[in-house]
This record gives sequence, C-alpha cells and structure tokens, in this order.
Amino acid sequence: MKYPNRPPEKPADKTGASCLHKKIFQPRRRNTMHHFTLYTHPYSRGVNVVWMLKECGAQYDVKLIPFGEAMKSADYRAVNPMGKVPALKADGAVLTETAAIITFLAEQFPGKHLIPDAGSLARGEFYRWLCFAIHLEYAGFDKINRVPDTGERRKAIGYGDFDTAFATLRGHLAKHDFIVGNRFSALDVYYTGLLNHFIRVMPKRGTPPVFEADEPVFAAYINRHTARPAFAETMAWVQQAAAELEKQA
Repeated sequence: MKYPNRPPEKPADKTGASCLHKKIFQPRRRNTMHHFTLYTHPYSRGVNVVWMLKECGAQYDVKLIPFGEAMKSADYRAVNPMGKVPALKADGAVLTETAAIITFLAEQFPGKHLIPDAGSLARGEFYRWLCFAIHLEYAGFDKINRVPDTGERRKAIGYGDFDTAFATLRGHLAKHDFIVGNRFSALDVYYTGLLNHFIRVMPKRGTPPVFEADEPVFAAYINRHTARPAFAETMAWVQQAAAELEKQA
C-alpha cells in the first residue's frame, strides 16, 4: 500500500503571533527524504503513526501485519524482535515505539511545525509531556486490569496514582488547547490517540471504562483534534486496511 504526499496545507495566519511563538517553531533543516515503510495493524497504536505520516505529508509504504502467528513470525521478528507493531523502517534502519516514531517524524518535516525548535524551552516541555504520556498509559491500563493501588506502590511507580496523574493532564488541558505551545504538534497526535482510545474506543470493545464520569475537558480536546483532515484520512485508512486484512484471512 503506497501513500503519496498530501496536498500542501495553506500557510497558517501569522498575524498577531508572538515573537516567542515564531521562534519556538522555526525550522532548522530540510527533510532528508527518507524512504519510509510502516509495519502496522489498523487496530493498533500504529494508527497514530499513520495519522502522523499524513500530517507530515510523507511518502510511505504500509505492510499490514496480522495479529497472531504473522506478528510473532521469524520474518517479522527480524524487523522488530518484540513481535509488535508499529515499526517504521527508514532507509533500512528500524524504529519502534510510537512515541519515538512520531517524534522522529516531526523532526524530519520541520516545515510542518509539528515539534518546537531544538534547544528551546518548549522542546524541553515537549519531552516532559512525551514521557508523561507513557506514565498515563500505564496508569490507565493498570486501572483497567485492577492492579492494587497501595501506598507502597504509589511510591515505587513513576506515575504515582491514577487520579493524580490524570488530574495533572486535565488541569493542563483546561487551560491549553494544545499540549505544548499555541499550535498543533506531534504530542497532540499522541495524546488525542491515547485519550480517544481510553474514552471512546475501548468501551465499544467491552472494556471497563477508565473514567467513572464524563470528562468534558478531555472530550473537548479529542473533538478539537479529531476534526483535522489528516485524522479523517486516517480513519478512512483504518477501514480500508481492516477490509484488506479480512480478505487475506
């Protein structure tokens, strides 16, 4: 499956933008035009990578890997020894871990302004929230799996406890439309995907809800970013890829 570049987006209106905002997102180098091959499944975290590739306007190929034997086969383990997706091959080098892949892609397409400028304080904030997202994912799945929440465990585990971790994110998003800065970034791909999965996707699959009440702050954040054209294109890809795997089964 090959996916060409998307038509270039119209330049964002810079009227009234602060000098700091312009400085944070200044591109420093050109895209090196790697050849990308994405190994993924339409019902995996790889959906976020597809979304990111579309935001970047990248040219890429997709190799669909079915769950089960194919994903654990020797052939695929030669790509990712963990036997998991997604994995992104760039000119022969293989990247795994969704957070790492989308960060790498943001750096490869500086003209898309999907990551703050290297060396800026905003780049430090980017890394902070990128790492924090991993804690939130563990917190969510620990709650789903009913991992006991004890005082000793709160001291030992990085995220502390579920309520405090997600209250931190909720407080941040109550004041900001984006995770970092004043524009959409790779982090918003990751966080939208994470929250959407917990709040909307998993309950449809019969998984116990992560949150016990409505989450208006998180819902508004999800709605804001899933309205982007690249997300709609990604959802269309999910349906297409799922149908293709069904034919292969």
